[in-house]
Amino acid sequence: MGDSYDYLFKIILVGDGEVGKTSFVKRFTTGHFHRDCKMTIGVDFTIQTLQLDGKIVKLEIWDTAGQERFRSIVTRYYRDAHAALVIWINEVKMKCGEDIPHILLGNKCDKLSSRTVSSSDGECFARQHDMMSFLETSAKDGRNVDDAFYKLAQELFRTYSEPMDYRFDSIKLDYLPDNTASWWGCCGY
Repeated sequence: MGDSYDYLFKIILVGDGEVGKTSFVKRFTTGHFHRDCKMTIGVDFTIQTLQLDGKIVKLEIWDTAGQERFRSIVTRYYRDAHAALVIWINEVKMKCGEDIPHILLGNKCDKLSSRTVSSSDGECFARQHDMMSFLETSAKDGRNVDDAFYKLAQELFRTYSEPMDYRFDSIKLDYLPDNTASWWGCCGY
């Protein structure tokens, strides 16, 4: 799909240390499970491009460190996020605002013996905090990994592709306000 795209969305992935955030991102971007992921120091960044309704959507995925000692560094990267895959719901709402779409993930669902949250509790928590949904995921076997990113991408695409007046927070890349047409035309664009 190259370097050209119609939409660009920043998605942050936040949660406690050692819950599998990096494995989750790597499963989505490479299609493989990476057992020995190194601890994220600060923030790691990757890009994945999707095609939705004939448009090219580029996702900037920001994988944040989960350890307490990195929280002050990590929260700087919340700025301008369009969506989140979340475990620290209160911190995300404080730093990003309440209006971004977010999905609660119950990762490592392949490890049934070490389950700490039931499906019904996760779904209830997601509803109570106005999240899009709760998904049980596994970076190891790939369960719902792609679904999580695609759900967010589709919601962002739907939100930003609806007809609307020009908005400064919109990131539609091919928009030209009527009053700039002659300026662009004179420069050969």
